[in-house]
Amino acid sequence: MNTLAQLRARYPANYITAEQLLADHLPHIKSVRYLRRRIAADNLALPLTRLPPASARSPWIIYLTDLATFLDAQEQADTAARPAA
Repeated sequence: MNTLAQLRARYPANYITAEQLLADHLPHIKSVRYLRRRIAADNLALPLTRLPPASARSPWIIYLTDLATFLDAQEQADTAARPAA
């Protein structure tokens, strides 16, 4: 089962909120504000968007396809960083 299929099995929608992202996948980041600063500084390659995008009061979300791509890239980077046995 690939990453996207696992995410779709876990979450009922095609996206999750930034708060849920932090709680489930990035517990070391404590606020959405700090997450957005890390993304703006190019420290994290996560495309957060608003739903709907025209409203400043809309929640920040990430689509499951983008999250799966991010998680797969993190796994590849971790694998490449491990010393060969």
